[in-house]
Amino acid sequence: MKQKRTLVILILVIVLLLVGGTVAYRTLSRLTEPTVPYTPSVQSDSTDQAQEAAPAPDFTVYNADGSTVALSEKQGKPVFINFWATWCPPCRSELADINKAYETYGDKIEFMMVDLTDGYNGEDQPAVEAFVAENGYSFPVYFDLDAGAAVAYGVRSIPTTVLVGSDGTLLHTQMGAMSESQIEQLMQSLLAS
Repeated sequence: MKQKRTLVILILVIVLLLVGGTVAYRTLSRLTEPTVPYTPSVQSDSTDQAQEAAPAPDFTVYNADGSTVALSEKQGKPVFINFWATWCPPCRSELADINKAYETYGDKIEFMMVDLTDGYNGEDQPAVEAFVAENGYSFPVYFDLDAGAAVAYGVRSIPTTVLVGSDGTLLHTQMGAMSESQIEQLMQSLLAS
């Protein structure tokens, strides 16, 4: 009898935790919606793109030398922006494929690999530079030291990838890690913009 009562109480506690977690998740999801529109797939209809074209929010980050670099300086070429951090396993899972894309398309597409360098979790510039060198990545890394870029794009989770057309318009926002084929699709979309 005592075991049965304990089992019932345990089940009730688990159910309450699940319901509470679901309610909390839904509430927090609504409160943290990004300010930049999320598009789950690359838009292919030029009519939709023309109707939804909005200027990409500008931001300033720092290069390895400590000089500031603004997104607006990249206008004239399409831009691939990826928000990431070394402590993020999904980020790390796509970096090799992004590096391959950079080596293939880096002369036609600007790459801005924006590290969320906040000093927490060991994410400081020397640690990031060591990680990039250790893995042999050649893409350009920028440091979001004041979180200005992440705030401009409403980045709430990483990795987050943003595509900006050569005219400075926001084309696409992708949340989550991408496969090599998804990255290739984004490259083709940028080249067509």
